[in-house]
Amino acid sequence: PNRHIIGRRPYFVAAMSSAAPTALDLLQRHWHHAAFRPLQAEIVDAVATGNDVLALLPTGGGKSVCFQVPALLRGGLCIVVSPLIALLQDQVDGLRRRGISAVALHAGLTPEQIDTTLNNLALRPGEISFLYCSPERLLTDLFRARVRAMDVRLIAVDEAHCISQWGHDFRPAYRRIAELRDLLPGVPVVALTATATEQVRQDIREQLRFRPDARTFRRSFARPNLSYSVLPTDDKAAALARALAGVPGTAIVYVPTRRLTDDVAALVRRLGHSAAAYHAGLTHQQRAAAQADWLVGTTRVMVATNAFGMGIDKPNVRLVVHWQMSESPEAYYQEAGRAGRDELYAYATVLVGPADAADRARAAARAFPDAATLRRVYQAVADFFQIPVGSGHLQSFSFDLPAFAHKRKLDVLDTHHALRLLMQQGLLDLTESVFTPSRLQILIQGAALHDYQARHERAARLLRAVLRVHGSEVFAAPTRLQEATVANTFGEELTETRKLLLHLHQTGVVLYEPARDAACLTLLAPRHDAARLPLDTAVLRARRTTAAPQADAVSGYLAHPPTRCRTAELLDYFGEEYDQECRICDWCLARKQERAHAERTAALRATLREKLRAAPQHPRLLLLHFEPRDHAHATELLRDLVEEGEATYDARGNVAATSKLRLGK
Repeated sequence: PNRHIIGRRPYFVAAMSSAAPTALDLLQRHWHHAAFRPLQAEIVDAVATGNDVLALLPTGGGKSVCFQVPALLRGGLCIVVSPLIALLQDQVDGLRRRGISAVALHAGLTPEQIDTTLNNLALRPGEISFLYCSPERLLTDLFRARVRAMDVRLIAVDEAHCISQWGHDFRPAYRRIAELRDLLPGVPVVALTATATEQVRQDIREQLRFRPDARTFRRSFARPNLSYSVLPTDDKAAALARALAGVPGTAIVYVPTRRLTDDVAALVRRLGHSAAAYHAGLTHQQRAAAQADWLVGTTRVMVATNAFGMGIDKPNVRLVVHWQMSESPEAYYQEAGRAGRDELYAYATVLVGPADAADRARAAARAFPDAATLRRVYQAVADFFQIPVGSGHLQSFSFDLPAFAHKRKLDVLDTHHALRLLMQQGLLDLTESVFTPSRLQILIQGAALHDYQARHERAARLLRAVLRVHGSEVFAAPTRLQEATVANTFGEELTETRKLLLHLHQTGVVLYEPARDAACLTLLAPRHDAARLPLDTAVLRARRTTAAPQADAVSGYLAHPPTRCRTAELLDYFGEEYDQECRICDWCLARKQERAHAERTAALRATLREKLRAAPQHPRLLLLHFEPRDHAHATELLRDLVEEGEATYDARGNVAATSKLRLGK
């Protein structure tokens, strides 16, 4: 096993002084924040002292710090469970930039890479502070065999609502996280989420087997700086143009389909704003370039599917526009909450067209295909990848949904929904497009390598180029390959370099894994006979049951005219009492305008009555007592006074007070 140990430490926690660091010391040293946000310090203290903790913080509330800082205080290894591959890598990269050691395990890695990582964690304790892991990778036989040897001192469960079948993003593998408690007795668990109803919160506590002294911290989900609004319109393009013109600064426009990302991005550019499209169908280089330009402000508007935004830290987004409402309040709260994370004023707007309600109803009707469809799609997957019954466990395959559906003569939307339900059944996992960089390991050494190089001059030059760029590390384990740099050192085109690497792989000289940039489908259990597919009908019923109140809540939120404060409506859905008005949503602003109009009307009417009681006046002279902006309103009120019998016109055309007005009736 020692041959798998990576020979050097590229990242490490900076050496501490003799005095033990405090939580604030670590926050300032690694995150460069002067102080904790509200409730963070209390959560950090509870986790650091060994309590099981459920932390409920709003989107953008700084959940990561709530387990990362106490993990460093406790020392040893923190296992972090997170559902999205892209989020895993973002978190790992973020920690490494802060000088903190972290690694990730997910379906995009090969068995050799996973074996190497687990060996390092077990045999070299103290070198790695965080292990990020998708839930499906937690309790494989290999993981079970190694985790007992690791110095695990904290388990963090991110996006903890995924553990509940009543949540909006149920992942069956999350239910098995509690089994870690049997393997690691006494290790505390912290669960974190931004979207959980009371039913989901209780489910989290039960499923994770929280101890009796567990603590729950809940910061209000209210975002006092975020103005929510719904805009009914017959012309979404014109409505978007007004929104972008009215709100300066960085923006996100969420659209439901890949095709619309390109169409709406082109529209935004025609309006004179810099814009980029972002969706899972783009290459890694295209997505990375679009995201980088948007993060630094070169691109103002990102037009994206909901694949964009998770784990991206851009605090100064001023506007989030939804071309179409999200399928659930939970999803909308997370997506809209990407605006205003710097706590400055920001806007979240939903555009609602006349056909949207019918479209939502049709989509809801198709969201839960029957069992026969699930079996048919499962069989199609097995046939497509030629997976025999009983095999394929944890194997991953590049997956193009449109191409798959076309080849198997399946409807794309029905297939999408069927795959989603098969994921919720714990049978497979489908990630959006994830970039996995190329990796290389040289498999022969010493005299064998020298002999091979003597007989193959071109291959020898390439291997020498690899060693110049990466050093002896490439003998120990598969190493992320800097292909462009190696090709430049080798002195040949990148395409020719890759061809030679593939040849060396086929002849057993190296282990070469080309870069992969595609959606990834992973079989989470050995392939079943589709006719006897073990579908959990109770879970299917629960998902349908959960969808109904979500759909009702979405319809209520989009109702026009609104009947209550938008913030209050969202918080009520999450079970939070909010007996005030946010004062900045469209409903609150309309109410404020109504009150201001009523107060102004009362003041104008009082002035008119006062002037008429003093003496009859011609209407034109009467208007001289008012500001020009109030002339139309005062004229309208004067007509009302005449109609109500408080004023009348005399023979000269002057307006005079009647006895009714003089008597103050």
